Parts: sequence; structure tokens; C-alpha cells
Amino acid sequence: MEHHMSAAANVINYSKELVLAMGSTLVRNIAEIAGTERVVPPITKTLPTQPFSLFQYSVSGNSVVVIIPTENEFKIQLLEGTFRNQNVSVRTITVPVESGVGEQPYNDAGVVGAYNRINNALKRLNTEEYREILLKNGAGTVFVASVENFIQTTNIERPTDYGIIVIHNATNNKTTLGISCGVTVPPEYVSRARHFGFGEELDHGRVTVGQILAANVAGLDKRDWHKVLARKSRYELLRETTGLLPIPW
Repeated sequence: MEHHMSAAANVINYSKELVLAMGSTLVRNIAEIAGTERVVPPITKTLPTQPFSLFQYSVSGNSVVVIIPTENEFKIQLLEGTFRNQNVSVRTITVPVESGVGEQPYNDAGVVGAYNRINNALKRLNTEEYREILLKNGAGTVFVASVENFIQTTNIERPTDYGIIVIHNATNNKTTLGISCGVTVPPEYVSRARHFGFGEELDHGRVTVGQILAANVAGLDKRDWHKVLARKSRYELLRETTGLLPIPW
């Protein structure tokens, strides 16, 4: 219920932004804003020191099973492709869980969100329902993988959107983490997004920067504004990162 209420609130906030945009100095057209930002190198992030929840199951076969804690179709395809690109045949199971960091994570909330999704999925796997699913899939090795985007605003010259990919081997408790190249963001749109408030923590934004950009720039994709502003798709940046990320066997 809480998630649905939050989603409804975001729709209301986004609608308000569309109305406000009519007289806003943030309004641009795509031609004005295209190519005004740049792609920058990755930054360094580390996972929380608290270990992932332990996952115990009975090996029932030789299958490699990848648990993906989201129903986002692009993220599912991206993570499946990460394994297939390394000639690994996998079975994918979607286990939708919350990130716990709001719609727009900032700074360390990005890595915390990726950690939370994996940890919450591991807890779900320890239920009878998912033990049965793993048994039916002949699970031998189980991975849980997560993708999150976040805006870095501290210790940086200009606000920047980065992607984080985490792959956790629940069988041997090994983990790998990758950060994509970033795309800088006009600070005024970040400030406007933060104006709509936060969740339980200051870096857990309620409205995404992409929503604010799309509300003020007609025709801009709120999920992949990067493709216009920096002429480099967010999806391409994430694929480049997963292509270099080792699988933690």
C-alpha cells in the first residue's frame, strides 16, 4: 500500500511540475539543450560494510540462476546479457523488491539502493515459495544482480548521473561492483527535483531529475535524457560497464 501511495504522490508532483513549467525559466526546447552536457569518467563507490543476508538452499542441479530484483524490462535484458556475453547459459527469475531509497537516489543512496534490492531479494529467496521455484529450475549456482542510477552532488564540480551494477554470488558470497561513466546534469534541474522533497533520508528524492527535465523540455525521455544532453544513451553507458564487469564465480 505504501508503495502505491508513493507512486500516486509522484504522479501528482509530476503533474504539478508540468503546470509550473508553463511559466518556468527552466523551459527549453531540445535544440537548445542538446549536447550541452558531457560524459565523465566513473567515480569510486563501495558497498555498505554490512554483509548480505546469508542464503541457504539445497543444490538441485547444475543450472545458473540469476535473480533480478526489479520488473524493469531494460534492466532484465541488460543483466541477462551480462552473463550471455560471457557464454553462460542462465535461467532468470524476477523477484520485485523495493530499493528503500526513493525514486531519485543521490550520492551514497545509489549504492545503498543496489545493496538493498539484493538483500531484500535474498530474504525473499529464503521463503518456501522461492525454494520451490529454485528446485524446479535445477539451481546449482544462484546470483542476484541489481542496477541503479543515482545523482552525485557532493565532492564533484557539477551534478552527475551515474549507474551502478552489483552482481552477488549467493552460493559463495562473492560480489562484484561496477560504476558507469557519468553524464553531467544542469544544476538548476537538480535543485528543482530536490524542491519536491525527500523520503526518510535527505538523499532519498521523491521526484527524479529526469521527470523535471521531461516536464520542462518537450519530447525529452525522462528515463534517457542522457542521449540528448550528452549525446550518449544511459543504456549504452550501462552496457559498456556490464561488458567489463567480471562475474564473481
